[in-house]
Amino acid sequence: MKNLNPRTFYDFLGFEKHLRQIREKRGTTVPETWYKRPAYYLGNVSPDKIFGPGEVIIPSFVKKPDYEFEIALIVEQEGRPKTIEEATQFIQQHCSFTIFNDWSARDFQALDMGMGLSVSHSKSIMGNSFGPTVVPASQFKFDANGVPDIAMQLKFNGEVRCTSNYNTVYWSFSKILAFLAGENIGVFPNDILGSGTVGNGCIAEFTAKMVDGKEVEPAKYPWLKDGDVIEMTAEGIGTLKSTVRII
Repeated sequence: MKNLNPRTFYDFLGFEKHLRQIREKRGTTVPETWYKRPAYYLGNVSPDKIFGPGEVIIPSFVKKPDYEFEIALIVEQEGRPKTIEEATQFIQQHCSFTIFNDWSARDFQALDMGMGLSVSHSKSIMGNSFGPTVVPASQFKFDANGVPDIAMQLKFNGEVRCTSNYNTVYWSFSKILAFLAGENIGVFPNDILGSGTVGNGCIAEFTAKMVDGKEVEPAKYPWLKDGDVIEMTAEGIGTLKSTVRII
């Protein structure tokens, strides 16, 4: 997937279950504003940190490395669809899907968020995996709300950790494109939009639960270590298999 050359990379927070489970670990709830407008950050996809299937290098100074299971939308033509219906038609005619593993440095992400900044710096440390193929959106079945049916499964070292479907999304790509157009933001060829992490699609959703600074529930899974194998499968796209190398 080294041939990907994103003009702009938007990563959204589209799945309620993911956000709810993350915030429950911190003793908080999903803010009402999240239901009113999609949240996203603009990422920096450096060419040396765009990975396909295979080995992924994680620097050893990252102590809390994590995977995040997403679907990516790849834009192939300029557009500014203003309604969900127009956006769905635009996606079906001018976009493709692939699997996206949004590698995260949770320790550095916490520092970014603690300073009131975007998480872009912590993401730039890690990089992104895409693949194994890019499939035209026209090959997928969409429901009446413009949401494609894409079954998703994640395996960690051969163990199933997540079984879901893209259609569980709250902020679909169609809603997102219509929102962007309403905010005077169009999309252009080679733009990439991340869906956000599907529910149960990362380690952070299973970390220790803290109340008043005290651990009341232990973490279910440890952070990534050298040699871990993550397999992300999306129906109609294939399996993005990554092996962690910490150096």
